[in-house]
Amino acid sequence: MTTVFAARATIAAAAVSLVALIALHILKPELHPSRTMISRYALGPYGWIMALCFAAFGMASGSLAVAMVPHVRAPGGRIGIALLLTAAVGLVMAARFPMDPVNTPRAQMSHSGRMHSVAFLLGVPSMVLAVLVLSFALRGQLASAGWLLMTVAAVIWISLIVMIAIMIKVGPGRPPDPNGPERFVGLPNRLLMVAYAVWLMIAAWPVARW
Repeated sequence: MTTVFAARATIAAAAVSLVALIALHILKPELHPSRTMISRYALGPYGWIMALCFAAFGMASGSLAVAMVPHVRAPGGRIGIALLLTAAVGLVMAARFPMDPVNTPRAQMSHSGRMHSVAFLLGVPSMVLAVLVLSFALRGQLASAGWLLMTVAAVIWISLIVMIAIMIKVGPGRPPDPNGPERFVGLPNRLLMVAYAVWLMIAAWPVARW
């Protein structure tokens, strides 16, 4: 019964994260979706909604880890569960510590800004690795939904690769260029998080409906 509750909590929390993210696009239209990372929504008015979004992602990740414990016994699957828990910690940290304003010099970064960077480095790699490992571990147990889980996992990885490629192209310390590749960085960032929410719900669904 605990696993069923955890799986349902995963779906509910992932849905909350998506609703919060959509709401921010409506409430803060001045932030162009293709040019800004979603962490920017944590600054200024309605920042609490972005904190709620990250916290919901963290809860969904942790709840799915709990739901998966009795169903994933292979060593690789156990590693995936550990990665999900690590991702949950990073996402909750991102909720607690908002980023600094863009272009803040490293030497002038606040404690919150530094911790947000740590949250990013902890949460994102753990998140995408968990998706990869658990997609392979679960594909045989989800029957017809296994291909969907793998497809969404591929979308997550492609989004991450594109986002990293843009960041490398821009490079640290370069002045912002309105016509440079950074004008597209927000798109893979959003696709990554939306796809992750969908992946969480797909992975949790077979347990939630028991």
